[in-house]
Parts: sequence; C-alpha cells; structure tokens
Amino acid sequence: RPPRRHLASGSARLWLAVAGAAAAAAAAAVAEVASSLPELPRYSVDLAVSPRERWSAALHEFLALRGVAPFLDFYTAVLDEMKLADGAVFSFYSENLLAFEKAYSELHADALGEMRALAEALQAHCRGEECPLLSWPRVFLAQLHMQIQNVGPKLGECTSVVVRQPNGSIVHVRNWDFGPSPDALGSASATVDFTGVHGSRFTCLLALTHITKWTTCMRPGAFSLSLNARGFGEGHERGRSPAEELRLLQLGRLPRTEVLRRVMVEPTFGAALAAAAALRPLTSMYIILADGAPPSGRGSGSMGGAVVTLEGDGRSSDVWPMPLRGETEDDWFLVQTNVDHWLPMAQNATSSHRREHVRARLRALGPEAAAPGALLEMLQDKEVYPKGNEGPDDGRIFRPSTIASVVMRPSDGTFEPFLWRALLQQRPAGMPAPSASARGPVLRAM
Repeated sequence: RPPRRHLASGSARLWLAVAGAAAAAAAAAVAEVASSLPELPRYSVDLAVSPRERWSAALHEFLALRGVAPFLDFYTAVLDEMKLADGAVFSFYSENLLAFEKAYSELHADALGEMRALAEALQAHCRGEECPLLSWPRVFLAQLHMQIQNVGPKLGECTSVVVRQPNGSIVHVRNWDFGPSPDALGSASATVDFTGVHGSRFTCLLALTHITKWTTCMRPGAFSLSLNARGFGEGHERGRSPAEELRLLQLGRLPRTEVLRRVMVEPTFGAALAAAAALRPLTSMYIILADGAPPSGRGSGSMGGAVVTLEGDGRSSDVWPMPLRGETEDDWFLVQTNVDHWLPMAQNATSSHRREHVRARLRALGPEAAAPGALLEMLQDKEVYPKGNEGPDDGRIFRPSTIASVVMRPSDGTFEPFLWRALLQQRPAGMPAPSASARGPVLRAM
C-alpha cells in the first residue's frame, strides 16, 4: 500500500468532438440511442428554506407524473433483502427505529426533515393497499439501509473516472450501479438544481427514493463529486454489531448521506477535498472529486482530481491525487471502482478487473482522443476483461445493475446524465433487458 496523504481537519451540452473516425463513430452511436429517449424531470430545490417547503412542489409534481410504484417496488425489495440477509440485524433496527430517529433529529435534523417530507408526499399520492407499504417507519428504515448494510449488486457498484484533457480541463464520468431493483431506481430519478448554499447552485442526479443522498453532483466552476461503494478492505466496518452502530451514530459519527452533503456544500475543490478527508463516517466509501476551476485559474501544482478512501472504523482516510503532468505514464486519469486503488487485480478483489478494463481502454484511447463522447462510449463496454475471463469478477464496465451514465465537466457546467434502466414498455436496441416487470417509459436526463 502506498503512503497515505492526510489533509487537515435547461440542458447541458455534451461535447462529442473526438479524435479519430472510430471514436467519433462510437460516440455518435451512443448519442443516437440517447437522443431517442424522453427527458428526465428537472427541478429546483432551495436549501435555504425548510425541508418541507423546499421539496413540496418537486415531490408532488414528480409523483403526479410517475406515481408511487417505483418507490413501492424499491422499498419492498430493500426491506425484503435486509430481512433475508440478516433477520436479527433487521429486527434490531426495526425495534430501535425510534432511537435512530431521535439521533437524526438531534444531529441531522435537516436530512430527517427531508425524509419526512418524502414520506408525507408518498402518503398523499398512494392509494388503498399501497399506503401501509409506504408508511413512515418503512420509508425511514429504507433510508437507513445503506447505513445498515450494503444492499446492492454483489460484484460492486459504480465506476468513476477523472480525466485531464490536453488543454487542462477536467472531465468526470461515471456509471451509476445500484440495486436491488435498478429499474425502479431509474424510474424514481430526476435532475435537481440545488440553490441557497454559498450563493451558487449545484446539480445532482438524484434517486428520489433516497432524497438525502447526493451521489453524483457538480458545482459549476468549482468541482464535481461521485460516490462509489466500498464493501471490504482495511478498516472496514464489516462485523460491527447493530447496537454499536447505533451507539456510534449517537456519538456523532456521520451517515454516508451526511458525509456527501457536507462535502458538496463546500465552495471549492480544495475545500471539498479537505472536508472529505477529515470527516469520520459510519460506513466505508470512496468519494471521487474533480477540480472545476478553469485551467488558467489553477496553479501548476493543482491535483485536477482525487479519490478519498474513507474507512468505516473512522480511524483514517487515504487521499489519492491525480499525478502531476509528467509524474507517471498514466498521469492524466484516475479510475475508481469498488476496490482500494493499491490492491492488485484478483478475483477476490471485487471490481479490480473492471478497474483494469477501464484503465486499458483509456490507455488505448490516449489523452488526445479521450473526449467526453469517447468516454461515454467506453462506459457502455459490456465485454469481459481480460478476454476469456470466466470468473465472477468479470471486468464488465456496463453491468446489469448500471442505471445511468453521467458526463460532467465542472469548468464549463457540462452535466449530462443518460438513464439506461427504468420500469418501461419499450427499450432501445442494445440496452439490457429490465429485471422487473415492464411498466412506464424509459427516461433520458437532460
């Protein structure tokens, strides 16, 4: 493991200009598929007002448009999987839900208020037998599931890539993978423009099932952020008792949603990086950041981007900065999947084959051709890696659990998500079949 680096406590335009005929053709093919998809809903949310006031119009408009089915499907799947994974742990959280709610009300009242606003909106739009399944205890318990355990794809979630282009601008792309029921999550997603913090706005692709969880966001001219799950490794919280989890929450250790919120409200890349490295979370995670300052406004020593590995035991963090120009052969990119960056590729290092697949694709592209369109095409690669890999860690970049791909260039405000999975009736050619029964339209985020 390398030495740690500790720090102190309307529609965005997708640039498809790529070098080379093959790369241009591939990017054009992806753009053609995406252009056939309807738009994702987009809302403005003012963080300066109360949680109920800030979310009321957006939630009621969204639920009138989409209904409660995606929320019902996802929450039911999450709670069923939690019971199946460990009935005793699930029982502890259910029986001590009031204690968790009290801790949130004392320490994270704004987030709790947003969860309450969501539950109230769901009750206003549900009908008959749906309503008990969307009760406040069930909604709150589902919000806690990422604190309780990592309920999602067993072979890892999410791929994040930060690329320094030859002109110095930074491009941040990611595949958002999650489960269970990725189609329901896609159907419950929207683009949200947040205002009321530091006098500027930032934009997130948000699954409204997790109204407080800002996992893919960009503050124009400042930085962009993505979250990747960390399911194992040094300092992981695996094996911690639920009683200890509650005790640590009550003592002030931060849920991952609070970690993301505290990072995202910072005004600059440097401040966001310092915040991410200094926070003490309840659960392990990777926070990937890209510098959005204009190339002319960054010093020669600017990182350009960084990956922060946060360990669930709260003892330390690892900061992996993008190398300076000329420092290494791969000094122009960072790739983070769901494995610690210092671990070599191996079948028991889940998602390490996917990481090396992305690196190989980037090296084949080269920095001159690694424009956003070519990077978006790379994220759609469904081939195993290396060729002939028959192991469970198969190296596929685009996975059955991939819900969306997102292209961000914070220096000029580019924020372009493409939603590939939803509860739908018809699916564009080449897209994977849904895992749930077909229902509703597929969406494109603008």
